[in-house]
Amino acid sequence: MQKLFFTFTILLSTLLLARNDVPSCYHALKIDNPNPTAQKELFILVDQTTPLDKNMMIYIYKNMMKFIKNGYAVTIASFSANANGKYTDVTYAGKLENLLPERDKHNIPKKTLRKYQGCMNGQYKYAKKKATKALVRTLKSANKKLPHSDIIKSLDDISKHIIKPSSAGKKVVLLVSDMIEHSSITSFYHQGRIKKIDVKSEMDKVNTSGYLADFSGADIYVIGTGIIGKKGYRDAKAIKRLTDFWQQYFNATHANLKALGTPMLLEDIL
Repeated sequence: MQKLFFTFTILLSTLLLARNDVPSCYHALKIDNPNPTAQKELFILVDQTTPLDKNMMIYIYKNMMKFIKNGYAVTIASFSANANGKYTDVTYAGKLENLLPERDKHNIPKKTLRKYQGCMNGQYKYAKKKATKALVRTLKSANKKLPHSDIIKSLDDISKHIIKPSSAGKKVVLLVSDMIEHSSITSFYHQGRIKKIDVKSEMDKVNTSGYLADFSGADIYVIGTGIIGKKGYRDAKAIKRLTDFWQQYFNATHANLKALGTPMLLEDIL
């Protein structure tokens, strides 16, 4: 059974790596692609137990659009707990191809080159429309009433099967979540409030569970920490307990934590 599960996870990773929701102009016109690797890839990971207000949604959209450009890739995934039909799901995975270098254009017939230029313009419009629809659908499906928030296991699955295998030159993660774990691994709640989190004890639980993520050097930005519904926020002491744990967690997962919004990020994603 364990061998079968290992084989399945390898197959899943292979399928996700091969996926591109944006049709290839190089393939359509039978032109060799001299540089198929993405320069940057943005991974937007949405915790479906964390509904956002309009301003936060606009912030995410604007920052995503900076990655809808030639040579960049965007992946949008949602997660929560395996309950009520909610589970980890990649809603969009698209890459805009690198432009053909000027020196290579001289080797292509003019008619084909015109088609290529038109195709690349259309590729951008197609990716923008498809990514926008996927993002809006994913953000609007969040529901605070879901019974569990399995952040730690979900980040382990996503990091190892989607982020780490990516061949992009730089990887950037925008994690949309209240960051309040409530699962079989551990719970940050006590009598409806965030408990006094013992960072060492909680990290021991993560290590014991076997679900310690590996972000492969990705830059991490978090938006939504401590948010309650669309308009409520935790008190300063509760936020401090949360941020102390997650800073330690990301240090242990080969991640570069750039900013942890409580709840809003004050900087743009680079």
